[in-house]
Amino acid sequence: MTDFLFYVAGVDVLKTDKLGKLGLSKEDCKQRDRFVFELAKKWNLPVAIVMGGGYSPNIIDIVDAHCTTFRVANELF
Repeated sequence: MTDFLFYVAGVDVLKTDKLGKLGLSKEDCKQRDRFVFELAKKWNLPVAIVMGGGYSPNIIDIVDAHCTTFRVANELF
């Protein structure tokens, strides 16, 4: 039985990230977040979210992606 979901919402997956190699867009990250939160809601699990990664040269890319994670959580919960 799972009591909660611990979600490391890293943004080193962004295509603008100088270290990550996944090449996702901000919209892709948003959809990833939505998927995780919808499953948590479906399974009635509380979610602990932590930020991770983020090595884009433009800090606004990092901040925007992290903020979007919490916007999506706020929409669904």
